Order: sequence, then C-alpha cells, then structure tokens
Amino acid sequence: MQPFLFHHIFRNISKFIYKMCLPKEYKHNRRYWPYFSVQRNAQGDLEKVFFRKKLIADNTNQVTTSKRKCVLVATGPSVKNIDHNFFYNPEYDFIGVNGAISLDYIHFKYYVIIDHNFTGNRFDLVMKVLQSDCTLFTTPRCLDVILRRIHPDTIKCSIRVIETISQDKTIDLFMGKQTPVDLSQSYFHLYGQFGFSTNIFNAVFDYFTVAYVALQVAYSIGFKEIYIAGLDMNNFSQPRFYEDKENKQPTMLDQYLDLTLPAFDAASEFFKENHVDVYNLSLNSAVESFKKINTNSLVKP
Repeated sequence: MQPFLFHHIFRNISKFIYKMCLPKEYKHNRRYWPYFSVQRNAQGDLEKVFFRKKLIADNTNQVTTSKRKCVLVATGPSVKNIDHNFFYNPEYDFIGVNGAISLDYIHFKYYVIIDHNFTGNRFDLVMKVLQSDCTLFTTPRCLDVILRRIHPDTIKCSIRVIETISQDKTIDLFMGKQTPVDLSQSYFHLYGQFGFSTNIFNAVFDYFTVAYVALQVAYSIGFKEIYIAGLDMNNFSQPRFYEDKENKQPTMLDQYLDLTLPAFDAASEFFKENHVDVYNLSLNSAVESFKKINTNSLVKP
C-alpha cells in the first residue's frame, strides 16, 4: 500500500475513533489527533505545538523588531500601481498575507495566513513562504493542511500558531474544547461589538479578513507606524494582483462588509489610543478608517 493511501485511511479511522470517544466540544480536533499536541501556559496562551512529538512551532520565542515602521502588503489589485522603489526602503519591515509572496521584489520578514482554502488551493504560493526566511503566523487548520503535503524538515521559515475567535465569541482550542472567550481580559480591547487583541497567542479577532489579523500581529511585534498596501475591499469581481481570470479564487468578503468595515474602525480607535500611526496606501479603498496617502510622497528620489 502506498504511504499516501495508508495515511489517508489511518486519518479517517482516527477521526472516527476521536469522534466516538470525545464530547462534541472537542470535535474540531478530530482532524489533528493523534498527530498534534500542544503546550499552554497557566493563562491558556498557546506556547508550543508538536507534530508527531517534534516541535513545529514555538510561540515562546519572542518576535520583535528594531524598526519602527512596517508595510502590510494585502492583495488588492491596487498593489500593482505602487512604485517598486517603495518596497526597497530599508526603514520598513514587510508583512505579507496570502498571495503577496508572489511579489518577488519584496523581502517579507513576517507573513500571515489564516485561510485553509487558500492554503490548499494555492499551495504553490504557500510553499514559497515556507521556503523563505520569514516568520509565518498561521492557524492550526492551515498548519494541518501544510503538514499533510510536505515533511516538516523541508520547512525553512519559523512558524507561530495563532487561534481565531469565532463570531459567537467562542474559540475552538487547538487540542482542547470549544470554549467561550473571556472578553474581560485586559488584552482584549472592545469597541462596541468589535475587538482587538494585544495577546495574539491567546486569541485574535479576524472579521473575515486576514488583514485584520495581520494588524494585531503587527502591533504585537512592536511597530508604531504601519502602512497598508492593497487594502482595497472593493471590486471583488476583479482578480487579486497575483491572480488572473483563469485561476481567480472565490471570495466572500463582499458579503461581510457590514462586519469588516466597522472592525477596521475599531482597530483605528485602538491605534489612536495607543499612539500608533496607520496609513492606507489604497487611495480608492472602501476602508475609510485610516488616513489615505499616496506612496509617491514616501518614495525616496
């Protein structure tokens, strides 16, 4: 029997056993057991993730930067209009999301991927991230997709695992049960029904867009000046800058703008309170939460 077929059968048997033996509050982990195990601190923060007893992600290794500024590169079509020289500025660290890695002229120090559909459908781009020297922030589901495809020894980037809060204010704990989130904790900052987390290894808010998670990551790293490229949030029928009409992946962002746009307003309030300057480099963006500026004013002659 070929190894792939054997592992596929074994996983299906394991999922059935797990489902039959544990309560429904644990069912989200059936795809992970018995391959994964985790270590948490007394506050419940995710510290370490093991795959087949091998350490695959160590959140206790603090991620910091010596730079004040960063550029978060999202994947809206407007990225194509930015002068390449802007991305050569050594004053910035660059944070990529999803398909931004296709911009070969940018050296990404940090990366964020939380969409398991993107991970599976565009594994060619995910593999470029895995083969780089960046620090990748990703979810248990995405990590599982990755480790079903490649051996962990082939991964060159450093991995950190984060967990997202569901819209019902619960969290599916990695190798734990589904549990309500204690929003009274000091690291959760609430603005109406929207939140911003300053403890990303406890939980993060996502509001259906990886850019929102990336902003929480950027703050946790320590950036005080954040520029966002490609945060268009409109023209959803157009391919992302790394796609064409033939390989365009579907999006549901247009269905969740009533959550996504107010969430960015909440993030804006948080950043103002904490003296972090955030600028939107997409002049026609539907996101009005951050001051819009033209990159021409930032490109050195």
